Amino acid sequence: MSVVVIGSLIIDNTIYVQRIPNHGETVFAKSSLVSFGGKGANQALAAHLSGTDVQLIGCIGQDSEGDQYKKHLKGNGVSTKFLLHSKKYKTGSAFITVEESGENSIIVNPGANQEIAPDHIDNYSELIAKTDILLLQQEIQEESVKYACSLAKNCNTKVVMNPSPIKPTFNINDFPCDVLILNEIESEQLSGHKCPLKSIEVLGRLGVNSIIITQGPGPILLKHESNKTLEYSPPKVNAVDTVGAGDTFAGAFASALSEGIQIKEAIQFAGTAASISVTKPGAQGAIPSKKEIESFPL
Repeated sequence: MSVVVIGSLIIDNTIYVQRIPNHGETVFAKSSLVSFGGKGANQALAAHLSGTDVQLIGCIGQDSEGDQYKKHLKGNGVSTKFLLHSKKYKTGSAFITVEESGENSIIVNPGANQEIAPDHIDNYSELIAKTDILLLQQEIQEESVKYACSLAKNCNTKVVMNPSPIKPTFNINDFPCDVLILNEIESEQLSGHKCPLKSIEVLGRLGVNSIIITQGPGPILLKHESNKTLEYSPPKVNAVDTVGAGDTFAGAFASALSEGIQIKEAIQFAGTAASISVTKPGAQGAIPSKKEIESFPL
């Protein structure tokens, strides 16, 4: 029961507003929050809190933010053994605007995350070969993600790919994986279809064993080893901040899958985790524990 996550570590600077401003417009914030984020670290913490042994491969700067991040991860039980320290870049940062509906817009300065190269990942080939699940996103170099996918597949390690944020150059054929997790916007970008059901039909022809499309509060779609598309409804909650929901879903899903839970039940578990996360502000501070997820009323 283990998960290896390769990905980003970012300091989130979040501003809460009534609504996201238009171009050239100034609005006043209701509050602000500085917190720990980055899709790699978010997903690693979500997998860990869901009850799984997790190793995080990533990069931080040789600065106070990087030191604080390491202390934060250690304090939450996530190993920092495989973190690289960049001499060239500062720890990555993000600037997030969240409106009252919970929707958000994000600008990311990758910083030290740019340093994760294929040869860095190659140093941990034995670790990847021994793990149950390799979980990946796209806030690090694209070539590094491609290499990690290929390395894991050659080792028969199951790959869960969450290609967020989607890049114009993304081609699933270059990222061999067992499970592809997308939100409805990403699925439209990849398939060219706005309708999620049509989108998953098109994406299902790409040769990936399992495709999952999340739709915020809407049904989660699954196409798995058949032509039939299944739907799962996440619990209904009042959303406060959706920033870390996708990462919470991916991490909780990978955790459940690593424990041998069937994919359908893993989706329900992850959907509940994501629903809980949007009821709290911030990314990592909103991630629920396994106990919270299992006791949440459905």
